[in-house]
Amino acid sequence: MNGGFPRGKRGRNATATAGPDFLSALPEGILHHIMSFLNVRQVIQTCVLSWRWRDLWRSVPRINANYCELSMSPIAAFTPDNEAAFKRFVNRLLERRDPAAVIHTFNLRYTISNPNNRDNDSADANRWISHALQNQASFLKIIVDAHELHLDHTVFTSCYLGRITLKNVFLDQGFFEQLEIGCPLLQDLLLYDCIIGDDEISSETLNVLTMYGCQFPTLQESCISAPNLTSLIMHQPENFVPVLDDVASLVTATVDLFPLIEFCAYDMRQLLWSLSGVRNLDLDYYACKMTIKNNPQLCPKFINLVDLTLGQWCLDSDFYVLIIFLQSSPKLEKLTLKLEKYYPHPYEHIIGDELTERSFTCEHLKIVEIICMEDDEPLAKIVEGLFVDNGMNSVRFDIKYWSQIPFQLPAFYRELYN
Repeated sequence: MNGGFPRGKRGRNATATAGPDFLSALPEGILHHIMSFLNVRQVIQTCVLSWRWRDLWRSVPRINANYCELSMSPIAAFTPDNEAAFKRFVNRLLERRDPAAVIHTFNLRYTISNPNNRDNDSADANRWISHALQNQASFLKIIVDAHELHLDHTVFTSCYLGRITLKNVFLDQGFFEQLEIGCPLLQDLLLYDCIIGDDEISSETLNVLTMYGCQFPTLQESCISAPNLTSLIMHQPENFVPVLDDVASLVTATVDLFPLIEFCAYDMRQLLWSLSGVRNLDLDYYACKMTIKNNPQLCPKFINLVDLTLGQWCLDSDFYVLIIFLQSSPKLEKLTLKLEKYYPHPYEHIIGDELTERSFTCEHLKIVEIICMEDDEPLAKIVEGLFVDNGMNSVRFDIKYWSQIPFQLPAFYRELYN
């Protein structure tokens, strides 16, 4: 082996004296499926198993290229020698693959340890991405662990690409316009800790958009326009105020506004009105104090909403936001309240006028789930009393403690590393 690649055509059948080789007798498609769960170095090493396996690696439709393969120590993997070896390895891999073989999935875990060499490192990654897209890749995942990769949006021209996952990538101006023009089948986009150079995220094809910890270089409003979007996750946006322009097809939305510095009642009103058609809504707000007045204008009628999750902010100002949501959600079936896990009694987020009308009727509401710390059970009981006072005695209350709930990574985070 030379750098993990076979040399010439030497070697004997390793299974010649070991009895029947039932695995090698499987169809090529099944063997390729098995090999797709391995990283690229392991895939290439299968060439020594037998003559049947010698060239299978050249046409495996899934490439999992991870710089950590070059060292058992993650720290050592950041050294310049290992980075250079990894680049040579990936270059040779792509050069020696069967040129007629389709790359269905391209997963790259990369590092840019020296920001002064970012341009060269980014050029290598962009060339690999371009190669994968030219070979009909449908799924693309780029995970960068140190410093951001500057993505060249011009390589995104593919009539096969359907899903993109990016972590720690700089998306320069024009990226989303290029996706719109060059990737007509793109439906699923996950952005994790990415820097976005566009002031508008626009797509006619996206069905699923997940943004976790994304930011803009300067504080600004960001418009999201995606008429076919059915699922939106926007977790802890930084340096921008989200504006949803055209999301008429949206069914499920999760919005966590934790780190916002400048966010006012007008911004909240605009956000809520743009989400008025969703069936499932998870909304949390943990930022600066917000003063809300003229409460009838805060929420639209959530005519389709059946499943609502709110954070502790909805209990501020004597349940101000909670009551308004209940008054505006005639079809609500399930309500989940997640009280603060680490700060049982945080400062007040919402300041509002006294509600002139505190009554509500939720005819379809069946269950109210409250997740809290043990010390917050009295507050949970007060919430329960709010419903009883409004004659909703048939609602089932389920109080759970955070200590009883096993830790589970969010689905989009698991997607990053699977």
